[in-house]
Amino acid sequence: MSAISSLANLPNAFQGASTTISRAVAGASADASAVASSSMGGDPSAMLAALVDARQQLLYTQAGAKMMNTASEMLGTIIDISA
Repeated sequence: MSAISSLANLPNAFQGASTTISRAVAGASADASAVASSSMGGDPSAMLAALVDARQQLLYTQAGAKMMNTASEMLGTIIDISA
């Protein structure tokens, strides 16, 4: 019974990882726009904040990729155990 409940949670893990990566990419795009507009004579502190946030978006993307990798490994393990 626990293997079946574990399988039911895997799509949620993949979906969560995908959502995390998508949000991080969107955030990085917004940060790139903020840096580009700040470099054209805008506020230097806004550029610094956008660069720091861009680094945070990188960490979110890496976390999402690790979540997806872990879910994939779990699925492989469950399939091996069930077979």
